Amino acid sequence: MRVLFSLVAIPLVLFTSIGITGAEEKTVVPGAPRLLPEKTLAYIRIENVTEFREGLAASSTGKMLADPKLKPIASEVYVIAADAFQTLGDRIGLSLDELMSIPKGQLALALISKEQTSSTDKSTTESTSKTPKDDSPEAIRKRIEEKQKEAANVSFGGLILIETGDDDSALKKILSGLEKRMTQDGFVSRQETISGTSLVRLVRTNNPRESLEYFRRDGVTVIGIGTDSARDSLDRWNGVSDGRTLAESTDFAAVMSRCIGEEETRPQVTFFVNPYTIVERLVKSSGGGAVIVWPIIENLGVGKIRGIGGSIFQGGDTFDDISHMHVLLDPPRDGIFGVVRPSKVDTNPPDWVPADVTSYVSLGWRVDAAFDGFERIFDRFSGEGSFNTRTVEPFKTQTGLDLREALVNTTKDRGVMISWLQKPVTFNSSTSLVGIQLKDPAEMSRTIEKLRESVWKGVETDSIGATKIYRGPQRDQPMPPGFRAPTPCAAIVGDWLMATDSRELLEHVIRSNNGAVPRLSSLPEYDLVASEVGAQLDAEKPFMFSFARQAEVLRQFYDLAKSPQVRDALKGPSENNPIAKRIMELLAEDQLPPFDEFKKYFAPSGGFAYDEPTGMHFGRYTLKADD
Repeated sequence: MRVLFSLVAIPLVLFTSIGITGAEEKTVVPGAPRLLPEKTLAYIRIENVTEFREGLAASSTGKMLADPKLKPIASEVYVIAADAFQTLGDRIGLSLDELMSIPKGQLALALISKEQTSSTDKSTTESTSKTPKDDSPEAIRKRIEEKQKEAANVSFGGLILIETGDDDSALKKILSGLEKRMTQDGFVSRQETISGTSLVRLVRTNNPRESLEYFRRDGVTVIGIGTDSARDSLDRWNGVSDGRTLAESTDFAAVMSRCIGEEETRPQVTFFVNPYTIVERLVKSSGGGAVIVWPIIENLGVGKIRGIGGSIFQGGDTFDDISHMHVLLDPPRDGIFGVVRPSKVDTNPPDWVPADVTSYVSLGWRVDAAFDGFERIFDRFSGEGSFNTRTVEPFKTQTGLDLREALVNTTKDRGVMISWLQKPVTFNSSTSLVGIQLKDPAEMSRTIEKLRESVWKGVETDSIGATKIYRGPQRDQPMPPGFRAPTPCAAIVGDWLMATDSRELLEHVIRSNNGAVPRLSSLPEYDLVASEVGAQLDAEKPFMFSFARQAEVLRQFYDLAKSPQVRDALKGPSENNPIAKRIMELLAEDQLPPFDEFKKYFAPSGGFAYDEPTGMHFGRYTLKADD
């Protein structure tokens, strides 16, 4: 199957290409959702690759790569990428440039389900569905055998759609070489004409279910992996298929309607995933294990997920890019979704969040409802009252504390996580701090002391100014070169319980809370991102808000690249890897321009999420950089 893997790898490279090609007159062809079956498992599509490339070139990243001061570095990186591609390129007989120039219009990849059910199986299913369910041992044994037989008839297929316009010579070269290698590997080539379109089918002689098909029509090449994958797509194109298409799926329509925006701002990239059916197919393919595993998955409520889809927009006067993702859920929210219980809370940064964080996330979560939901799941699988007897009572015996009173009823529905770069630069300079808002800080302090006496005996106390901190066990062994030593610690600051692996970050947070260092809430960049999130939300109130300073994230990688200590640490591992070795040589030449030349192309980004009756919606965007 290596040849089939190579075929799948090709469009993945095409998806990531940013080269510019000449504009082509767009051929009117059906969109990929109209050529795919209703029960498509996963799909991703670029509506027009040429326009997408042009959008990337006009983006901040594209402008950065075209900057005369940075172009030498970009060219070196491209050479490294081309060298990495050489093995696959030699196999297909094309260079990276030639491969990237193939798609000019629509490009789509899809994972589809292939089920082969005989007429005998179908009649048996129809007859048994009309009789009452028999729970005798013999009937159960037969049902297990039927599920095993059903699993044997379930497999995955794939579909690749590439619009090349009139010039498909490079793609023909790939398919010709692929066909030659497959016939040498035990496949037989067959060809038939369907309504004027030639369909080529490559079938393995000793396993007809292992096959590849393709056809070309109106400047589009459709490649199918699996029996009748391309043939079924051609039937849909010709309008003679009895089955419904993905475009006619109510779940697909419900998800995408929340993500595609207005007609004049249609997204360049869309995707859709049916996770429930994917899990179902994977479990059933495990044979007899499906009888045991599948009821567990069903009880967890995975079937509540009817679809996950999203979109990516490029361009505009304000945004460099915007992305949306929608999770379509069936009510009621039980099973695992009894634990996933968002709460609408204040998303503004507390005073303790300093201005120089690299990222900030505020999350609202109904702690009491999540606790109850987890208890119901535990009891469902272990028996009524099991959570109490196996968790709550042992916890009380060991600590003298009531689990709900000590941990659940003392916390509010809000958590905050920040990231920060700790100097000097190391591989793990990026450190995080998590804060949970408290209803009663004094009660939480007493709870921590009781836990120290009973189960956290290795935790010691210290202080930063007037703030009491709790220190975890310190690492005895020295850290490898290029790594900082973690210093796990926690503290109650105001009405927040905080935990981090960096004492320096905790000190910095306490100083921000006291007003000794600038706060994120006073940063103009944060105000700009927050105001744009408000415009995106319209009347919705989010349960999650995020802010990220991408330039500061880039700074860590830049400083790492400039650090002699880091280069020395990487020198040994890179010796046996030609690509890594070339990167190290590039860094050793010290050709990187000043950081400000990079920084001006990176603007802050924001994200949000809100809950609604039909599911949860997530959004993210990056502002346009002022270059």
